[in-house]
Amino acid sequence: MKLLALSDLHSDEALLDRLRALSARKSYDLVVFCGDITNRGPAAYAEEAVSLFQKCFAVHGNMDTQDVVEKLRQKGVLIHGKKVEVGDWNFVGLGGSNPTPFGTPSEYSEEQIEAFLSQAGVDEFSIVVSHPPPYGLFDEVAGGLHIGSRAVRKVVEQKKPIMLICGHVHEHEGKEILGQTLIVKLPPAERLSAAEITITDSIEVKFISL
Repeated sequence: MKLLALSDLHSDEALLDRLRALSARKSYDLVVFCGDITNRGPAAYAEEAVSLFQKCFAVHGNMDTQDVVEKLRQKGVLIHGKKVEVGDWNFVGLGGSNPTPFGTPSEYSEEQIEAFLSQAGVDEFSIVVSHPPPYGLFDEVAGGLHIGSRAVRKVVEQKKPIMLICGHVHEHEGKEILGQTLIVKLPPAERLSAAEITITDSIEVKFISL
């Protein structure tokens, strides 16, 4: 299975042009959007982005409004708080983020985040598509603050999903093992960056320019 993973598009029009061209020349088994598709809207941008690919899943980010969430739901791609089976694996989605100082449109308490993931049924066959990273990994910002989600980290450590793909914190990209879980931190797509993830007997992650 070959995935294209994107996060933090923030309604960038140059990126949308690149995605139009990419969708015409390359095919993926699945495209996953890890939130902040827009920058407080418009929902039409999110609709076009997810419509470019034949099969995709998406979660909203903290900068996506309820209108965007509803549009993703109408398009049948929203997996926030849900588990969807794909072959031998399942995809579990977590949109929004833990609280920020900025009062952004889609924020949840750590208790809500834990409930979303627990109710969806994360297990060792899960690929978690999360907007926020787990606390302590790829989440440090100016001043040495860690802004990742403690609930995401707790669920990863307890349920041991095979992989978690996340975005949110623009300062970081990379991959790292947390317990038994591969954490893939995506670069912001508004900088024309993404990741190709190939899942066979192993998982190969390649960060690409769009």
